[in-house]
Amino acid sequence: MPGALSRAFTLIELLVVIAIIAILAAILFPVFAQAKAAAKKTASLSNLKQLGTSVQIYLSDYDDTFPLAYVPGDSRGYNADRLVPTPAWFTGGTPYQMNSQAVFWSNSTQPYVKNLDMLRDPNATTVEATQAIYASVAPPSTITAAPSYTFNGLLNGYNATAVGAVSELPVFWNGRGRAALRGWGYASPYMLCPDINAACRYVPASPTCASTINGQESGLSKNSRGTGWDVHNRGMIYSYADSSAKWRRNGVFSNGVTDPRTDPFSNYQGTVEPTLEWYDQWGCHAYLFRPDREAFDAAAAF
Repeated sequence: MPGALSRAFTLIELLVVIAIIAILAAILFPVFAQAKAAAKKTASLSNLKQLGTSVQIYLSDYDDTFPLAYVPGDSRGYNADRLVPTPAWFTGGTPYQMNSQAVFWSNSTQPYVKNLDMLRDPNATTVEATQAIYASVAPPSTITAAPSYTFNGLLNGYNATAVGAVSELPVFWNGRGRAALRGWGYASPYMLCPDINAACRYVPASPTCASTINGQESGLSKNSRGTGWDVHNRGMIYSYADSSAKWRRNGVFSNGVTDPRTDPFSNYQGTVEPTLEWYDQWGCHAYLFRPDREAFDAAAAF
């Protein structure tokens, strides 16, 4: 209307609107963060479920025998507790070097997985690394694959029909915490096999187990390369021998002893990095990953 005056917002009104927007943002941002975390958790479940299914197909092609993680030829015997090029990018090496990467689980299962990105957890942090037995060279810049899931090394060449509790035995998991090593695969726990003239196969725990005899002892790496073990909302996701995938809570940020039925590590001392691992009562094998057990027995862990 001619002559009418327009009315602007007062300073008080603007401050009220800004305060309301700030309150709404404070309410919604955690919701968005939780939704993002849930989406990553779902994606990880999908990855590990597909890895589990791929291994089931692999088993049907290889007489129910799990993939290999080790080959003989290293100065310490079989190549346990070693990073292996993934994909097989290392060239011009010795027969041992070339064979070890060719048969390694992360490479030998690719015809069934068909996607190297599936080996990486959505919450992982890319880490650069080298390995002495592969001349301490870094992967070429063209290699973008960064596996964070690791293979249960106690299943090296193990027959699937001999697995006891198939729905409780982890085959794949975040065995380096949040770390995703660009160009390198890993098996954890790893099995000790110092005799290159004998087969490297899991041997059940016993009071007389010895690290000098193939397959009688295993180790579990705590090294997350500083990334921590709080992978998904204070827990991790495992792919089991029946191809199922499940989230399990771990003991990050806690100070007490953890549950050996769900956590590979026994103590975190209030941090995201573990200080001790669970083993069987004789200290032979990583407790959670033993393929021969029929059920969990907390009294048999220490």
